[in-house]
Amino acid sequence: MLSKFIFVVVALLCININHTNGQSASCITPDQNPGTCININDCAPLLNLLLTQNRNNTIRQYLRASVCEYRQRTAIVCCPHQRARNVETTTTAEQVRHVETTTSQSQTGGSSKLPKSPDCGFSNVTIPRIVNGVPAKLGEFPWIVALGYRNAKNPQLPKWLCGGSLITDRHVLTAAHCIYNRPDLYLARLGDLDLFDNNDGAKPSTVSLANAKIHENYSPTRYNNDIAILTLQESVNNPTVWPICLPTVNPYRSMSYLNFSPTLAGWGSVSFRGPSSSTLQQIFVPVLDNQQCVRAFAKAATIDDKILCAGSLNGDKDACGGDSGGPLMHEINEGNNYRVYQIGIVSYGFRCAVPGYPGVYTRVTAYVDWIEKNLN
Repeated sequence: MLSKFIFVVVALLCININHTNGQSASCITPDQNPGTCININDCAPLLNLLLTQNRNNTIRQYLRASVCEYRQRTAIVCCPHQRARNVETTTTAEQVRHVETTTSQSQTGGSSKLPKSPDCGFSNVTIPRIVNGVPAKLGEFPWIVALGYRNAKNPQLPKWLCGGSLITDRHVLTAAHCIYNRPDLYLARLGDLDLFDNNDGAKPSTVSLANAKIHENYSPTRYNNDIAILTLQESVNNPTVWPICLPTVNPYRSMSYLNFSPTLAGWGSVSFRGPSSSTLQQIFVPVLDNQQCVRAFAKAATIDDKILCAGSLNGDKDACGGDSGGPLMHEINEGNNYRVYQIGIVSYGFRCAVPGYPGVYTRVTAYVDWIEKNLN
């Protein structure tokens, strides 16, 4: 469905062919940077522009000028080796380029313990763009957390059953269902890539948990308010670990993110009831109208404006067992510096990547005040 949508939009833009013919060929972008001709679905910078700013004339001209050729009605574009940073745009309500976010005050009036850009959301890797996912690169998601549960069969080897994200040097944001009635949860692994390979180049930190705070209105039967905060036993002091940004201020806090394609990352199963991935995986999942989740889950769960509905209705992009609690992330260009913001928390779905059943994510913007209040 996403690829059809992209084709329709590209067709409406009347993009012209230029640059070098052939997928994977070298090319020069409209702003004179080196690139490679690849499918637009695989080019994160241009895909993001197409999905979020295609009504802007300058962006449309840039996209037209970026096409190398068409392959079976799909645009092959000159994807920059480095992120395109110089496309001038006119700011709209949903357009968030060049926005100052260094305030230390929360919107409720008090000081916030949450880090603000540029002290959060920095990735060590240019994001190229977990069923049908691809392996993440070392340092790509330095805030990602694996949650460890006691293993009765092998006490020395934790069971990695949920994910989370570092939001301060001592706090991890996750889903309430990862903690509810789970006294066997006892530690967090930060900065890792392959959970079972000590030679993957990662330098992870493993930290015990000191406290867990589940949202007071969490419902294990209706799945609403599926959010929790874990306090680590000690602050993380690891140069490869970095907190993710949260959308605490406008315009990020008031955005719907509808039709955006944020990134999901985790160590979850690669198929329903299949084995978990030992290597961190990532995938883009399009944000859908909440009515898509109402149709799928309204009889069993509460679908309101506190959730995000995301995934492919074709059943080829989804979170799966083990991804629960992990972050749904959106990358934003802030004055030539890219920062990653967490907009969702993996909550639930129907099996894994079943056609017609998108995933449900806790909408972080709906809980910013609660998060700030509960950072003890």
